[in-house]
Amino acid sequence: MKRFFTIFTLGIVSLLLSCGKSDSGGTESPAPTPPIAPTITISSFTPQSGRAGITVTIMGTAFGTDLNAVSIKFGNAVAVKPKTITPTQLSVDVPADATTGKITVSVTGSTTAISATDFTFDTTIDYSTYNKIEYTGTASLSEAREDFAAAGIGNKIVFAGGFSYTTAKDGKYSKTVDIYNTSTNAWTTAQLSEAREGLAAAAAGNKILFAGGSSETTTYSKTVDIYDVVTNTWSTAQLSEGRHKLTATAIGNLVVFSGGANSSSSNSSTVDIYDVTTNAWTTAKLSDGRRRLASASSGTKLLVAGGSFDNLDGKTVDVYDGVTKAWTTTQMSEEKSHCIGTSAGSKIVFAGNSKTADIYDVTTNKWTTAQMSTTKYDGAAASGGTKILFAGGAVPSSKAVDIYDVVSNTWTTLQLSEEKYGLAGASAANKIIFAGGTRPANGASTSQTTKTVDIFTLSK
Repeated sequence: MKRFFTIFTLGIVSLLLSCGKSDSGGTESPAPTPPIAPTITISSFTPQSGRAGITVTIMGTAFGTDLNAVSIKFGNAVAVKPKTITPTQLSVDVPADATTGKITVSVTGSTTAISATDFTFDTTIDYSTYNKIEYTGTASLSEAREDFAAAGIGNKIVFAGGFSYTTAKDGKYSKTVDIYNTSTNAWTTAQLSEAREGLAAAAAGNKILFAGGSSETTTYSKTVDIYDVVTNTWSTAQLSEGRHKLTATAIGNLVVFSGGANSSSSNSSTVDIYDVTTNAWTTAKLSDGRRRLASASSGTKLLVAGGSFDNLDGKTVDVYDGVTKAWTTTQMSEEKSHCIGTSAGSKIVFAGNSKTADIYDVTTNKWTTAQMSTTKYDGAAASGGTKILFAGGAVPSSKAVDIYDVVSNTWTTLQLSEEKYGLAGASAANKIIFAGGTRPANGASTSQTTKTVDIFTLSK
């Protein structure tokens, strides 16, 4: 009986095991393999640098379509969500806590991608929207002078060259360079490679260039002095043609020197163009040669306006398109000698030997005019934030500063500390400075160059 029970039990177990097999007699099927998450990649991003708030577009693969599933980091910043998404493209605003470094994109349930190159986070303040201005006092150049040049970039405003004389009219050409640091309010000095007046200056990248001019030893100079504001070093180059009373401005990575006088009886149509990224020079031609002209740029347009030629004043404006590289011409409302000009926002404004200001809007390609409080013959122009300033002048001598706001389209006035002409103006950060020039005689035996610096400060 015991043996029978054992055999019976074994039979039952065998029957149960056979029921657990498939009908075909095979083994149990394995669990399905989970799908492999797609590998995301970053192929590129643009722009390569910028401030907080700008939009960066990231190109790649396998980003998906769910905004909430994607996280993006700029350097060591806290991760943020994209604004838009497609499987191959993301757009995202740079957060305020971004740092320079790689861009990291993570997708929930997928892989993480890291950019091959760094995004450079620009920590400088964007002053372009600063719309309030006040006069904040005076300082002094190391040497009094007139007919010199100025330009600013980063936190440096630099004044160079000129001509200096006292009441005895015992003048001398200057190679002095005065450098103002907007961060520390400190002044330092340097020297040009040669003394000269009637030179022109402009800045691009981290370089300020001072070109041309004249002196008792070099009637029409080809010399270009180049100051690197980052390395605090100087180098030299040469224009294709020596000249003075020329004009300079920058567009993108190009510094453009136009016109001037190349002899006592001849005016130049030569344009020398320097690329700060390649250190290469090229040339072009204005529609006609002229001296004491002005230039300014906004967006993709650079305008070279006014000036004098053959004992006449001009109203011609040569227009350079930074995209097509083509030159065209237009006209101001009137002739302008001793022309000055600058830009802010989408507006380029020129002034000169009358009260009329000619205003060009690069977005509409249209001209308008306005009336200033005084003429700006031999005055100076500079801009910052939403403000364009025209200061001083000789006919009549003036200390008026006419200020145009390019956003509100309104004009206001402030004053310099003294009447003067032949001054120079430039800006950097939230400072706009007018320096030097000549004080009129006003009862004295003769006029006299001045060291005075007038400082204006921008704010929101």
